[in-house]
Amino acid sequence: MTEPAPMPWTDPTGSDKHTWHRFSAFYRRHFATLGSVGRVLEFGVLNGASIRWLRTLFPDAEIVGIDILPVQPEWPTGPEIRYVQADQGDRPGLAAALAGLGGGFDLVIEDGSHIPQHQAACLAAAFPMLRPGGLYVLEDLHTSLPWHPLSLRHCAPGTPTSLHLLLAIEHGLATGQALRPAEAGRLAAPGLFTAAEVALLGARIAAVDIFRRATLPLRCWSCGSDRFDHVALRCGCGVSLSLAEPDSMTVVLRAGAPGCTAANG
Repeated sequence: MTEPAPMPWTDPTGSDKHTWHRFSAFYRRHFATLGSVGRVLEFGVLNGASIRWLRTLFPDAEIVGIDILPVQPEWPTGPEIRYVQADQGDRPGLAAALAGLGGGFDLVIEDGSHIPQHQAACLAAAFPMLRPGGLYVLEDLHTSLPWHPLSLRHCAPGTPTSLHLLLAIEHGLATGQALRPAEAGRLAAPGLFTAAEVALLGARIAAVDIFRRATLPLRCWSCGSDRFDHVALRCGCGVSLSLAEPDSMTVVLRAGAPGCTAANG
């Protein structure tokens, strides 16, 4: 089988996906399977670096950025770039914003607030908008670990999050077992997923691949330097390089055709 042509992975945009999290090689492997990419959606625009990065990767695609802020002066613009203002914490408003976009996305990236409830809201609402074979990327999944500060702040102890759900689906795919109704109910929680949303995701997610950085970042997220103390595992500015604590965890999900389950692929 012929190997796909290499994709451009230089990073002139300064996106922390590359410099801090080092997701690039992981994404390259998955994105290369998409073929022609026509529509891309990203939650969380921040300073626009990710939109510039996506434009570099997919120069012919329509790219949609969703953010709680109105369009900012520094955000990149172009005929195939558009922005939608929506709050991840407002589920009805988010649903209305997404409904106006239509479906058929090749790639969705969720890189917004990283609050577990917001990650769940976007996953439940936007994953069904993927074409079969499309990819959903949920970044900073480590914030849903029960001991992460965002999870401690926003979730009661024992609350199932996107992480719990995706680990259950991955386990089912690995063992050839679909989620049972009782399991779907156990993975549901008010403000995160309904049992119906759990069942839908369990039926539509055809593959789960989780990455967590185990190496040093290329540059510090805080000061931009690479002058690291390799013994203390800290940047010269004092920032931890995050090898022990939860950090830099992302998941890539592949959409199956409607009706696909963990048991039948």
